Amino acid sequence: MPGYATGRDLPGARAVDERDGDLDADVEFWGLLYLDPLLELRLLASESAAPAELAPGARPPGEDISAAALTLTSDARLRGLLEEAGTGDDFAAAVAAVLTAPDCRRFLRDPAAQDPAAVLARAFLAEAVRRRAGQEGPAPALDGTARDEAVVRITELLPGAAGPGTHRGPVTRKVKRTAGRLALGLASAQAVKRRSALTDAAHPAAGDVLLYLSRGAAIREAIAEAVRTAEPPVVLLAHSLGGIASLDLLVLRALPEVALLVTVGSQAPFLYELGALPSLEHGSPLPAHVPRWLNVYDRRDLLSYLGAGVFPGRVDDISVDSRQPFPLSHSAYWSNPELYRVLAGELP
Repeated sequence: MPGYATGRDLPGARAVDERDGDLDADVEFWGLLYLDPLLELRLLASESAAPAELAPGARPPGEDISAAALTLTSDARLRGLLEEAGTGDDFAAAVAAVLTAPDCRRFLRDPAAQDPAAVLARAFLAEAVRRRAGQEGPAPALDGTARDEAVVRITELLPGAAGPGTHRGPVTRKVKRTAGRLALGLASAQAVKRRSALTDAAHPAAGDVLLYLSRGAAIREAIAEAVRTAEPPVVLLAHSLGGIASLDLLVLRALPEVALLVTVGSQAPFLYELGALPSLEHGSPLPAHVPRWLNVYDRRDLLSYLGAGVFPGRVDDISVDSRQPFPLSHSAYWSNPELYRVLAGELP
């Protein structure tokens, strides 16, 4: 299986350094927050000592930060980042949902030592992503880099930030330690929930592939018709199942008007290795008439596979990083500026 044992790193790639490990921990922690946006603040609240008694007439310690949170969307820069992150329409409702949750109210009773601005920022964004991903329709393309920048902007806008330079990464060291304890002691119900989410996310793609393997001719013909009506030179850009069908078409037919094939998050190399690619038996080389092939993948996307080792000299594998956990990483390509920089440099 291409990339299976290597975590989808290219052969000969440099060893993973400490910064890569930190980023992986951040992405995994976001995966947990997407399932339970209140998780971090709940864990931190459970570590706090009992809050002190308030003096007569004193404002509750979390009142200022709650009031400021309700005005976040008045900031134009934050609104732009939320739109880039794909969460603009859901953010206001997410903030209200987090602030009114009992776990959040408990957290805000004693926020002084808990870096509340950063914790709340992550909770708000995680709840917005959860709401967006749960809507009907195509999977959303959510950009992790814009999400992280939105976290930084929220911490700047909320009172109680720990200070300049302390929130430049998506998750602080203290939170990573919390995530490590969580990974060791995660309740079985939460683990089942996570496994169910991953299974449900992979199921539509797997079902589409199985349907294509049994009735793929019509899909290939639709792609061929689109090529015929386009002005040459044609770049065939295809995601996931589309990459399988496009490669099949180009193997089965010589289409000289197609100058470049770009597959994104594709399982075509994997199916070839299984002997399940309809157009090409395992062990057979790509025909000479197949055009240049760029295969864009994200090592966090469990449905993307490498092709260079399977078709030596015929495929260029290009890595991008959505900073999103699976399954969001499978649809995050289209919101990732890295992909468009790759395309801009390759389009004829």
